[in-house]
Amino acid sequence: MKKNILITGPPACGKSTLIRAVIKGKNFGGIVTPEIRKDGERWGFKVVDLHTEKEGIFASVEIKPAVVSKYGVDTEVFEKIAIPALEWALLNSDIVVIDEIGMMEIRSEKFKMLVEQALDCKKVLATISFKSKDPFIEKIKSRKDVKLFYITKINFDRVLKSIFDELKTNS
Repeated sequence: MKKNILITGPPACGKSTLIRAVIKGKNFGGIVTPEIRKDGERWGFKVVDLHTEKEGIFASVEIKPAVVSKYGVDTEVFEKIAIPALEWALLNSDIVVIDEIGMMEIRSEKFKMLVEQALDCKKVLATISFKSKDPFIEKIKSRKDVKLFYITKINFDRVLKSIFDELKTNS
């Protein structure tokens, strides 16, 4: 049975919006990594603990050197928020939310370890990098207990319904 749901697709297609719609009213914990815009341009990303609402900027064009695309990544800031959030979710939640398993986030070995632990032990709802051919990301996508949904702006409603149905089936 595929208890873990991964959502992938191109940037700005609605992955995070879909996650927010699915978890409404459910017992969940974990992280989201929303973008930060300045003057209409993507400037960086923050990590937010869904339980405590603690947040920190972990990637931006101002953090040097750039390590993922044009963004510098502060792994220490990321881990300070993400690791306790995921540990809490593993102990207290029915669904562990991870938005996103991407190139910036997997710079943290602790994060990668907790992703695998969550996938092994809990029901996970996560977004995952669309283009990356990183071995860790490919390994996660190809797990036998993972159902991968590809989302676009066109199929958003259909995928949302499919994920709701999947969660009902696996309750």
